[in-house]
Amino acid sequence: MNNILFMMPSYYNFDEVVNAGLTKYSGHKVNYIDTVGNQVYRNNSDRIFNFLSKVFLNNNLKPAMKRKLFISNIKKFEQYQYLIINRPDIIDREVLKFAMDKSETKILLLWDSLEKIPTSPELISLFDVVYSFDSNDCKNYGFEKIENFHFFDDLDINEIKPSYDVVFLGTADGRIENLKKTLGYFKINNIKAKAYIYVPPNKNLKRNVDIEVFTKITPFKDSFKFALNGKVILDLGHKNQTGLSFRVFEAMAFGKKLITDNKHVKAYDFYNENNIFVIDDIDKIQIPDSFWTTPYKTLPANIIDKYHIKNWVKRILNGK
Repeated sequence: MNNILFMMPSYYNFDEVVNAGLTKYSGHKVNYIDTVGNQVYRNNSDRIFNFLSKVFLNNNLKPAMKRKLFISNIKKFEQYQYLIINRPDIIDREVLKFAMDKSETKILLLWDSLEKIPTSPELISLFDVVYSFDSNDCKNYGFEKIENFHFFDDLDINEIKPSYDVVFLGTADGRIENLKKTLGYFKINNIKAKAYIYVPPNKNLKRNVDIEVFTKITPFKDSFKFALNGKVILDLGHKNQTGLSFRVFEAMAFGKKLITDNKHVKAYDFYNENNIFVIDDIDKIQIPDSFWTTPYKTLPANIIDKYHIKNWVKRILNGK
């Protein structure tokens, strides 16, 4: 059994799902390190020492102590077969070098395009393999293409009766205007829709009867429950996004229809116009009645299984 060092920020608790998948399906021991975690001190002595240093010497030792803590955590295993990192740009350079020196195969995961979250060529060149969810970045920079996944096992969705025709889950970001246009279309056409939106403390969102606002983040592993409350899932992409969001794979796993503005979905082996409606123009939405009245066309089991997290893990580690 080999060891995996997995390092990524804990945004929306997405890291928990990936860590669980690596642990369950890789066949290796996994050492996970949250690169934006609040833990800094190894013990109370470190905390007291830094307090005294700040008060009497005007010297905050927290960055050095956090670096020391990360290195100490990496030392859990002597060597690693794989180093898997997301967002290396936020990792202390000394910590990053230490992790790389202890690892044989260095893997970089880019969940966002370089346009959205830039990563320097210098950092990228340190890795043996770079996986990206963005088709344009793969084409332009020679990255390996990777998809998102679903991670649901033994979930009986037939026991859950949807309250809405369409549901959307997202954050208060650049997609809000397109969301409002879409909700407007649904309202005019008597389609019962609900959007669940997380609004960070530094943002405001005008109240809308069709939008339910949350000020506390829903852990990623639980967010799929909102999708179960709709007969159809709505997916709205970020500007210039080419990769498919998790909503697409949730719809597949749950056997639910999907409405999306991501035209790239048409290139995938699971695309079926009976199940997926693609919005060509957000200002001229026209969904045919047949989309709502015809039943979902069940996908072959091997296609659904192909996009399960177990096969995502195999792809990351074995390149296939």
